[in-house]
Amino acid sequence: MPPLSLPELDTPPPGQAMVACAECDQLMYCPVRSNQGIPRCPVCGAAQHASRPFNPVTPLAIALTALILAIPANIYPQLTFSLLGQPNYYTLMGGAQHLLDSGFWWVGLLVLIGTVAAPLGLLSLILLIGMAWFIKAPYGYLAPLLKAYRHLTSWVMLDVYLLSVIVSVVKLKDLGQLQFSVGFYCFVLLVAALSAAMTTFNQERFWDLLEERNRAGD
Repeated sequence: MPPLSLPELDTPPPGQAMVACAECDQLMYCPVRSNQGIPRCPVCGAAQHASRPFNPVTPLAIALTALILAIPANIYPQLTFSLLGQPNYYTLMGGAQHLLDSGFWWVGLLVLIGTVAAPLGLLSLILLIGMAWFIKAPYGYLAPLLKAYRHLTSWVMLDVYLLSVIVSVVKLKDLGQLQFSVGFYCFVLLVAALSAAMTTFNQERFWDLLEERNRAGD
C-alpha cells in the first residue's frame, strides 16, 4: 500500500484521527475507538496504539496513588545494613546527600533530580493536567504543561536506582546483615505506579483531544 500524501490528510474522515506512526513518522488515518481494531502503518506495518481512546481519569488516579506512596518512600529508611553490630540506615535522599557531602556535586545532583525531583514533578504534572482538563482550562494553560511533561520524562531514573539497589544487595549480602524496611516496599510500589501512570498517559491522544476542544471553542 503506497504511503498517503500530505494533501490527502487535510480532513480526517468521521471517527478517525490523523496520527504519525511511532516508528517511521508516516502520517495516516487511525480509528479513534478501540472496537475498530488496532490499525497498522501502511509503510512499516507497526501497530498504532496511539489511536486508542484516552481517559484522563486513569492516569490521574494512578498519579495520585504514586504521590501518596512517594511520601513513605522518601521519608522512611529503605534498607538497614548491619556490620559488626552497627546498623546503618539508608534512605532515598540519603544516598544523594552522601554524594554531595563527599564532594561529588554533579553526581549527587543528578541522583537527586533523577530519583526525587523528576519523578515527583512528573506525577504532579499528570495530576495538574488531568485536573485542568476536567475544569476545562484554556489551551494556553494546558499546552505548556504537556510540553513540560514531555521534557521531564527523560530525567526520571527510578528504575536505574532500583537496579543499583539490587546490585548493592547482591554484593553486600555476604558482608553483613541486610534488612528491607517499609520505605523499600513503598519505593517498589512507587516505581510500578509511576510506570503505569506514564503508560496510561497517552500524550499524542491528549494533544488530539486538546486541539479538538480548542477548535470547538470549549
